[in-house]
Amino acid sequence: MTLAETLTPSIQATDDRLAGLPREKLIEMLRQMRLIRAFEEAAEQQYFAGKVHGTMHLYIGEEACAVGCIAALEPRDPITSTHRGHGHAIARGQDVREMMAELLAKRTGVCRGLGGSMHMADVELGNLGANGIVSGGMGSAVGAALSAHLLKTGRVVMCFFGDGAANNGNFHETLNMAAIWKLPVVFVCENNQYAMSMPAQQALPVRVADRAAAYAMPGVRVDGMDVIAVYREARKAVDRARAGFGPSLIEVLTYRFKGHSRSDKQVYRTKEEVKEWQARDPIQRFEALLIEHGVITPAEAEQIQAQAQAAIEEAVAFADASPEPDPATLLDEVYYEEPANKMDNALRGLTLGTPKPFTERPLPTWFTRTFSQHAGSEPPPGTRELTGSEALREAMAQAMDAAPNVILIGEDIGKYGGAFGVTLGLYDRFGPERVRDTPISENAIAGVSFGAGMTGLVPIAEFQFQDFVTLAMEQIVLQAAKVRYMFGGRTICQMVVRLPSGSGTGAAAQHSESLESWFVNVPGLKVVMPSTPYDMKGLLLAAIADQNPIIFVEPKLLYKSKGPVPELPYIVPIGKAAIRRPGRDVTIVSAGTTAPRAVEAAEQLAQEGIDCEVIDLRSLKPYDLHAIVQSVKKTGRLLIAHEAPLLGGYGAEIAAAVAQSEAFAYLEAPIVRLGGADTPIPYNRTMERAATPQTENIVEYARKLARLQI
Repeated sequence: MTLAETLTPSIQATDDRLAGLPREKLIEMLRQMRLIRAFEEAAEQQYFAGKVHGTMHLYIGEEACAVGCIAALEPRDPITSTHRGHGHAIARGQDVREMMAELLAKRTGVCRGLGGSMHMADVELGNLGANGIVSGGMGSAVGAALSAHLLKTGRVVMCFFGDGAANNGNFHETLNMAAIWKLPVVFVCENNQYAMSMPAQQALPVRVADRAAAYAMPGVRVDGMDVIAVYREARKAVDRARAGFGPSLIEVLTYRFKGHSRSDKQVYRTKEEVKEWQARDPIQRFEALLIEHGVITPAEAEQIQAQAQAAIEEAVAFADASPEPDPATLLDEVYYEEPANKMDNALRGLTLGTPKPFTERPLPTWFTRTFSQHAGSEPPPGTRELTGSEALREAMAQAMDAAPNVILIGEDIGKYGGAFGVTLGLYDRFGPERVRDTPISENAIAGVSFGAGMTGLVPIAEFQFQDFVTLAMEQIVLQAAKVRYMFGGRTICQMVVRLPSGSGTGAAAQHSESLESWFVNVPGLKVVMPSTPYDMKGLLLAAIADQNPIIFVEPKLLYKSKGPVPELPYIVPIGKAAIRRPGRDVTIVSAGTTAPRAVEAAEQLAQEGIDCEVIDLRSLKPYDLHAIVQSVKKTGRLLIAHEAPLLGGYGAEIAAAVAQSEAFAYLEAPIVRLGGADTPIPYNRTMERAATPQTENIVEYARKLARLQI
């Protein structure tokens, strides 16, 4: 693509204006552009010197985009960034010494050496993070804008992304959601005209800015090599958002002078094309403009450049002298834990030897701060009975009553009350601002919840069926689960994802899955799975209070089950199992739907003289390995039952952990696992029942274990 083909009269730059900006602001913009260029040139040198682990994506040539846009923001306005995010971080005011140390993977890095080039962030400063996933930061930007709207902070969020993201589902889902809610967010597409090697005109049938019309928001394309032109359009969009008129889309037409990454040989574009764009270097153009208008002298321009260079030289020296991270701290930043607490052994991974007992911790700070009067941790159940649905609803209502920043978000959760009626009445009680019906946009639901959970809200996201979370795995697994760690422990993500799960309703293959084992395998997530109304309320309140992303698995067949539930708020500690029935002959471990089946099986076996101990995990991660080991040491036999497929199920983890523990020496029979069949859930009632462990299956295998017939 030639330069002439990319520009139109509407974006041709003119040199007769400085946008009315004061001299100090103009000089600061030039200083930032010089600092970005010097940083990127030094980063490239560090890469070629072998001091950068992995790759990086340089911003050389695009400096006007970040500086022009961020100059339109106020100091505390948040931004989200991209894998090519060094420029955004510097323009937002991050310390270049910490950034260089991060690039060199040092402990003094802005993310403590855990994020690297693609994950520069400083949440306290307002940079909610660069992102290695194309369009990955768009959901969090809308979530942060939702926080700004509901918390009435007056802030505007600026969301940077590349042209490749405009073809991603996140782009459409988030622009649509921001538009219907009129959120204060400015979407900035940095169109550098190549995704990786594919020219943008081969991937986009229209200009990116033209797509704004589909979402009833302003869309404009601006010359991204002209920092004043960029600033003008950004200022219009920011002012519009701050005034409450909703989002805008700015397409900044720019050009990267270097390859996509440092491994890019750039065989897809000509040297002539690169030179033509280099002739419009945004720094040289801006510097010449300032000199022409008497804002600075040539000597002052040289001084600004020299100061930038000196700052980066100091940054390199700082990074070189900084220590490496200590491998002993490898697991320290994966989960947020209360300051007075130590992380569970189960969260740190299995340590060979004796599993540690669950340690009763103080109540979560959020819980005690929110509820001035509470029943504490696991109070007596009392005599009042609720269904599972009612218990969940009461937990959400009590949290929302006590804390105005708790919100619900999901499809049809308003007047309809959710697919299973769990949120019935909450819309009328708390209104549409806090019980937010969404379009059918699962990845955006997860992403908005993630961003909101980083910026002051406590979102509870409902998915109609656990199966549908497959459409949101990117935002849950690649964003929410990883954000604390890859940003060096300098942020939290307080969010709960509610997932109705399991079979037994005749909904067939696409509405009946049990996917909890997937999430157990994702570092950074906690996975909770209650089996009684008491635990549904107590675990949900514990999940809301926990400052980590929580996968809250709700077995659909238990929504109508009844049981005693205390009226006051209380928590059931995450990671602590419940012994549903003590016994001496066989240990049965289960969770969710199979937990009451295990109790029923144990009662039947008791009539035969077989005494089973039933352990309800309640939490799959962290899980109470100590309770299991102590039980197996007593019984000598272990049966694990779960509805999720047997192959790769969490039962295999438990079996392996027991085999590596002191309980192994006490085993008198092989460990037996019961799980779902390796099949999608069938529609036929008999076939559906056969696909997952039922009470009679647990009875059969526990009997064989007790009689040493296995």
